[in-house]
Amino acid sequence: MTSTSTDQPRKTLPARLGLSGGAAALKVRFIGVIVFLALLGIAFSALTPRFATLDNGRSILFTAAILAVAAVGQAIVVLTGNLDLSVGAIMGMAAYVIYDIAGQNPVLQPYVVVLAILLGAILGAFNGFLVAVLQIPSIVATLGTLSIYRGFVSFYANATEVTSGQLPPWMRMLATASWFGLPAYVWVALAIVITTAVALRVLPWGRKIYAYGSNPKAARFFGLNSTRIIIGAYVAAGIIAAIAGLLLGAQVGNINSLLASGFEMQVLAAVVIGGVSIWGGSGSVYGAAVGAIVLATINNGLVLLQVQEYYRLLIQGAAIVAAVAVDALVQRRIHSATTRRRIMEVVE
Repeated sequence: MTSTSTDQPRKTLPARLGLSGGAAALKVRFIGVIVFLALLGIAFSALTPRFATLDNGRSILFTAAILAVAAVGQAIVVLTGNLDLSVGAIMGMAAYVIYDIAGQNPVLQPYVVVLAILLGAILGAFNGFLVAVLQIPSIVATLGTLSIYRGFVSFYANATEVTSGQLPPWMRMLATASWFGLPAYVWVALAIVITTAVALRVLPWGRKIYAYGSNPKAARFFGLNSTRIIIGAYVAAGIIAAIAGLLLGAQVGNINSLLASGFEMQVLAAVVIGGVSIWGGSGSVYGAAVGAIVLATINNGLVLLQVQEYYRLLIQGAAIVAAVAVDALVQRRIHSATTRRRIMEVVE
């Protein structure tokens, strides 16, 4: 019979950090979001016949696509127990600056995505430096960079717009294209969501993000580099936000310095509603994407019902509060179950 002391070193790092309870809670929250989305569909279909049509379904998915992409990046940061309030500013900066440069230098038009990746990585790394190295609370640090990035774009734009004629033709075509009956943006968003989810699950980087977010103190005890993890998360979020900015800019056409202003609130709402814990360590990018669809569904249904804008904001805010309340309840249940399990192990 193998002793407990012999078995303990064989446990994986996630097991030592108590991630099994978080995984169970993740499944419960994700299923809850799916059920909520289904109930929304049933309710709106009963209230307005225009909701339950294929064209309206495509419209909802198209609206949710860019939000889902941005929510994926935010989810990575939130999994570490931090926030990124500069998402919208990075989107606006990437769209305006990159499309303006490419418009003035046509030779760069095929490489706008590469330029977006580079710019997003730089902006994200700066966010990560403030949070991980200078140890500024993430909500304060990224609120500051939100203003910095917005201010830079306003200075750079000088009250001018990037017109649709300056955009690469292939980006304009992508914004209006349909593949296999769905908007091309939906397929792009799906590819980004799946790629990020696989990276978080398979790569050591992804597993470390979950481990650190679940229990930062224990993660440091087991030798995880918290600085590298946090900066890496912000770099990934910056890259994804910059790509989302390119997509939004191509959809809008004429881009000004205020593009994606206030978008960070919608992104954070999608992440929270999608079941990603704001305390870190629990959730998935799939849930964040579904949260984006939930928000798009709510807005679409309320518009069809001709509900006033302030009521839509009220309902969206109530959904966020409810999601955070559920998350807090789940976290307490996990903590209670983990504590009981540890007591039983000691007793045995």
